[in-house]
Amino acid sequence: MNDNTMYQTIDIKPGNFKERPDITNEITPEKYFEQLIIARVNLCPLPKIESLNTVIRFDIDGDKGGSWTIAVECGLLRRVVRNCPDTGSSSDETVLRPVSTFRMDTETFTSILKREFTPQKAFFKRKVRIAGDIMIALKMNVLVNYL
Repeated sequence: MNDNTMYQTIDIKPGNFKERPDITNEITPEKYFEQLIIARVNLCPLPKIESLNTVIRFDIDGDKGGSWTIAVECGLLRRVVRNCPDTGSSSDETVLRPVSTFRMDTETFTSILKREFTPQKAFFKRKVRIAGDIMIALKMNVLVNYL
């Protein structure tokens, strides 16, 4: 999961949401990461985990999957990038270096978003693989409330 492949990163811009958007049955990883995640996390009514500062990568396999990296600062989502295999050079300034990587298929990811699975249940059923800092991985159960 922490391969040595060079990636081009494409920054995702936040939408103009005034309220926290809902998760619908038609949710896909691409739609979630590229349209909803910033508003879902930052407009969540739960108190922010101000001590949370991390970078997490999500590799989603299968139909409408992909690879995205998120940067959390003081409990707020500050940056989301889509990771694309590098077709040229990219500067280190644009690359987010994840401390943890979560790999799963599209079905598992959408089931977690729809609250059909908890992250722990998916992990113990071997539907999620984790690389990197396991302490951040353990906090995913709390983080999923913000997703």
